[in-house]
Parts: sequence; structure tokens; C-alpha cells
Amino acid sequence: MRISFLVHNVYGVGGTIRTVINLAEELSRRHQVEIVSILRRLDSPMLEISPRISVVALADLRPGSADSQDPRAREMSALVPVEEEFFRFYSRLTDERITTYLRRTSADVVVGTRSALNLCVARLGRTDQVRIAQEHMTQDSIPESVRNEMRRHYPRLSAVVTVTEADARSVRDRLRAGDLPILSIPNSVPEPDVTPADTRSKIVVAAGRLATVKRYELLVRAFAKVVTERPDWSLRIYGAGGEAAALAGLIADMELHNHVFLMGTYAPLEAEWVKGSIAAVTSSKESFGMTIVEAMRCGVPVVSTACPVGPAEIIEDGVDGLLVTPGDVDAITTGLLRLITDDGLRESFGRAALRNSRRYDPAVVAGRYEELFTRLRSGGGGLSRLRPRAPRSVPRGLLRVLPGRWRPVRDHYRADCRMEGSRVVVEVPHDPAGRDLTHLVLRARGTGPERAQVRLPLAGAQPHLSASFAADEPLLAEGRWDLFAEDGRGKQHRVRAGRLDVRGLLGGCAETTPFVRNVPYPTTDGFLAVAAWQRERHAEAGQLWYGSGTVTITGRLIGATFGDAVPHLRLIRRGDRPAELTVTGWSTGSAVFSFDVDLHRLAAHRQLRLEDWDAEVSAGADGPPAPLARLLDDIVERKKTYVYPPVRVDDEVPAALYEESPTPEVSVRPYFTVQSGLAFAVSDR
Repeated sequence: MRISFLVHNVYGVGGTIRTVINLAEELSRRHQVEIVSILRRLDSPMLEISPRISVVALADLRPGSADSQDPRAREMSALVPVEEEFFRFYSRLTDERITTYLRRTSADVVVGTRSALNLCVARLGRTDQVRIAQEHMTQDSIPESVRNEMRRHYPRLSAVVTVTEADARSVRDRLRAGDLPILSIPNSVPEPDVTPADTRSKIVVAAGRLATVKRYELLVRAFAKVVTERPDWSLRIYGAGGEAAALAGLIADMELHNHVFLMGTYAPLEAEWVKGSIAAVTSSKESFGMTIVEAMRCGVPVVSTACPVGPAEIIEDGVDGLLVTPGDVDAITTGLLRLITDDGLRESFGRAALRNSRRYDPAVVAGRYEELFTRLRSGGGGLSRLRPRAPRSVPRGLLRVLPGRWRPVRDHYRADCRMEGSRVVVEVPHDPAGRDLTHLVLRARGTGPERAQVRLPLAGAQPHLSASFAADEPLLAEGRWDLFAEDGRGKQHRVRAGRLDVRGLLGGCAETTPFVRNVPYPTTDGFLAVAAWQRERHAEAGQLWYGSGTVTITGRLIGATFGDAVPHLRLIRRGDRPAELTVTGWSTGSAVFSFDVDLHRLAAHRQLRLEDWDAEVSAGADGPPAPLARLLDDIVERKKTYVYPPVRVDDEVPAALYEESPTPEVSVRPYFTVQSGLAFAVSDR
């Protein structure tokens, strides 16, 4: 069969996009499959798509493209209902492209994936095709005016598929569409290419859009209660969205900067799930619950609100997870603490989650779709009477009116990373074009033509070649290193980041001197790189606590102790006006230290409107300094992850201030630098 999926924007990241790609991947093993993305805003999809799948973009809106300059792109859509959530993204241009595609496509089966596109398939799809509406949103989330259009046009479809049985019942009740088949087939989630979680870490993980409906503020408030009983646990929230700033403010207001972290967007997410021991979902609504299944497939039990439709059909309460009352902070807290405080129960739930989530495997789900397609083809659309056509998804005449197709870039390879003990193993797939890859090359980042390179031989058999390096042994000079795959002709191809399973770094590394740390990470544009640190001495920053006009810094020396010496913290001003401020601290003679930094005293030393002070620790006033940084975890972009609130310091303007302010508003803020060093920013606004 020739199967086509219509997607709003397959180049982005989201639950619908992930599940469509998962289903298309499995179907493409036996059928010709294409994904038609109405919009294209990026050069390449953010999620990996098999080369077996054809990706067609109807409107190329990348900056500088012809479509982005087309005046039709600024005219309102007549196809999409005004109250449909994504109405603002559609236009006369997309109307014309969708219409042309649906009238000319040679696909046997056309599947829409949101209400706006389902209505287009119902109105414009040909009767000699199987026309499917996939509903990924709960019916309560769809405006009444859109549901009226659904009642009017959906009876022309071959079938409607929801992702939960509860929503299928709702669609039947609302549409009353007679003989129209309305059934539920869940979303699929493939078996992860990572070892399941062992549920021993002290991390709770949540992931999804930072949107109001996800109610992450409830999770943050619940976790504030969790840490009063279990301060050794932390919460990581993955995702991006409009609620990010509000959540950051709530974390700061509740002084949870040592325990709750906004991690940003990661793709793929499997390697992040397995770092956790518990997953948390606090949504007020879930049309399905992709993140619940993703966590369970990684062996992570889920504590979820029993919100309408999705979670209750996925989680077996008290067996592979817990369902708690929606909107109830105390209930969320109780659920989390029940698993946090019972290691055996958590481990048992994790095993059950791994076992029970296999019913969402793409092979199982795709089989149900194939059965549906076959039944509809033989019984309704007349497709069995069609004469065989050339094996192409999009007719040549249609290609003349489309912006073009996306194909994987052959000069880039997607590499996965995993840990074997203290070694990082980089796996690069064999070149499908037959090029002989010989080396993994780590190239120092910079602009000079003679940048340093480290070449590691690639070895192994199908399907991957691999090379490895130690995470805690000298190999790379301190800095950032980009990774390339080198072929037999000496040409180097930049490597994209795949699954980076580096949970082994959560436990630190060899605590010796000199201190060495090599951590793989994805760059902001999706490539694989290594952050390297190599220092004679290192002081690891721990938690920071706020007092009245003070910040207390905790931590420990690596590979050394204080003995009888008094710990000293030196704060050193950057720039052409150097200065040094010394703070004495406390230690019991071991490697652990604590310093109380008087923020008024630090502010009194300022000479500029904006200053940065770096920190280092020594044993005694004359001891060799060790840079104070946070390096003993799996995170590289600490400046974005470990965020500390500023402290307002009201005092008189120092006589030596370089630029005076008539009404000083002085604040001091701790932060981590790009190289993960702890520093203080002093600003006078």
C-alpha cells in the first residue's frame, strides 16, 4: 500500500510528531510511506526519520524561501476553522497546496493527524482512497465551532481513529455519524535503544511542553514538600514552552534552585528517562500520554494525575505506577514519596512498567492499522479495483507545484554514545553509500587553520562501527571538541548527536589529581561534541543556600583534603581592574568545605556598573588555588540549567565607583560560567 500521513509540521518536536514517525517507521518496512508536512521552518527534522520514509513539505517557510515571500502566505485560510488551535499558521497558500496535494496524490491511504487536516481530508480527499481521521486531542479540547464542522464533514471519511477508548466513545456520542467506523488505536512507542533504568538514582523526571495544561507548577509545589523529607532527591523537567519563565520564577521564589531544574529540550529523550527512577505527570488533561508510555518503556514507573481520558488506560494503578487526584498538590506529594521511600516497591513498579508497556510496540499498533486499512480497502473505497500504478507516492505533476522533498544529508552521520564503565563508547553507523569510515576525529573548536585533532580508529562490524575514550583520563585539552567521521579518502563528515546514554557520569568519576573530565553532549544545532576539563586541582561546587545578605557555598576538594588548614575562598574580579576578596570558611579536616559570602561586602568592592567575580578555593591563605566549578555530573550547559536568583543589596555608592548611579539598585547573582565555573555577577542598575 501507498500510505500518506498529513502532519502540521514534522520538522518540530511534539507528541503527535513522535507517534506519527513511530507508526510510519514500522509501516515503511512493508509499505510505501510518506509524511506530508504542511509547514517547513527548518532545514532538517529535529527527530530522526528513516530514509525509507519520503518527507514532503507543502509550504517552505524557511527564511529567504520563495514561499515565505509569497503574498498568499499572509492571507487567511478558508479551509481551516477560525477557532482551530493552529488557525493562525494556515493561509491561502497552504489551502492551495493542501487542495492540490489531496486531489493529485496517488496514495491508497491518506491519514490526517489533527482536526484541521482531518477536515481537509474529509472535504477534499478522493472517494477511491481510504481517508482516515486520527484524533490526537480530547474532544473537550476542541472548540464547539470546530466540532460542528466535524459533524458536517466527517461522515465522508472512511474511519475515525482516536488514541483512547474513552475518546472514541466521546466521538461517537458527539458525531452520531451512523455507519462511520470510530475506533481507538493507541499511539506507539518503540523499544528504546538503551538499557532500562535501574530505579536507583535519586532523580524524578518530567517531560513535555511547558504549557498551562501540563500543570508543572503543581509538580514544583509538590516537590517542595518532597525535599523537606528527602532533600537528597532532585527533579528534572524537560521541555520548552510559554510557561518556562513562570516556572523559573516559582522555583526561585520557593528556593528550590538546588533541587528543581529546567533542562530544556532533548531529542531523543530515552537516554534522559533512564537517568530517573520515577516519572511524574501532573496534567489537567491528556489526550493520550505519550510521555507516560515513553517512561514506562524505559522501565521508569510513573506517578500521574488521573486526568480525563489517557493515563487511566495506560497505568495499572498500584502495579506499574500510581494514579493521583488531579490538581491536588498533597496527593502528588504522597504519590512521589510512596515510591521515593520504598526502594523495593519502586523497583517492582519499574519491572512491571517495562513489561506492561510492550503492548504499545509499533509492530503491535501498526498491525492494527494494517488490518483496518485492508478491511476498508476491500469493503468500501473501491481501491481493490484500481489498476496498479508506478511505485511513487507523489505524481510528477504534483511535484512541480511543491517546494520539494527532504532527504537525509549524506555528509552527516548520527552517532550514539553509551558508557562502558568509565569509558565513553561512540557508535557510528556504517555508511549506506558504501564509504569506508576509518576514524573518529575529535577536532578542537576554534577558528585557526591548525586546530588540534585527536584521531581514534573505528572498529567493529555491522550495524555500527565504534571508538571509545576514557571519561576521566587525559586525552583532550580543556575546551570544546567537535566530532567527525573520517572516511578512507581522508574526508571528514560532521557527526550528529543520537542517543547519548551517559547516565554513568551521574556517579562522578575518578577523584584524583590532576582532574580530568570528558563529557559528550549535543550542541544547540544537534551535532555531537565533547566538553573537556583538565586541571591540576579542582574544587567541586555543591549546593548554594541563601541567608540574610549572604550566600553559603558548599562543596569539596577533589583528590585532596584541608588537613589542619583553614579553607579560603578567593573571589577575583575579571577585567582590567583586578581585585581580590578573601572569605574564610569551615571544614572538619576532610575535603568538605563551606563558605558564607557576605554580599554587601562584595558589592562594596565594585568599581563598575557590571562586574563578574570568579571563585577558587585553597587550603590556607597560601595554598595552591583550585578553581571552584561544578563538573561531577552529566550536564554540560550548567549556566542554563543551574539558575540562581539575584539578591538585592541596598547600600551607599562607594566613593571609588567608576560610573556613579544617582539611585543605586545593586544586585548580586551567583551563576555558572560557560566552562562551569562558579562566579558572581554584581550589577548596579
